Amino acid sequence: MATPYNIKIAPVAVEQIKKLSAKQQKVVIKLAEALAVNPRPPGANKIHGMTGLYSETAHPLRLIYKIDDQDILLLLVKIT
Repeated sequence: MATPYNIKIAPVAVEQIKKLSAKQQKVVIKLAEALAVNPRPPGANKIHGMTGLYSETAHPLRLIYKIDDQDILLLLVKIT
């Protein structure tokens, strides 16, 4: 079994998460935990022109993250 990735959250993403409802925060946590196991799940979109950047959507939330070795940096959480 592959070693899980380390999840890191950028300060701007922390502030965005704090502004979400408790239900939406749980969705973000669940998505982050899933990304720690598989950072490139079906449905994840590679952001073209940006090395290592991906987006994952759980309507109405969109997470933007960067994969770097064994680390995933959650950069942005926004409501679509």
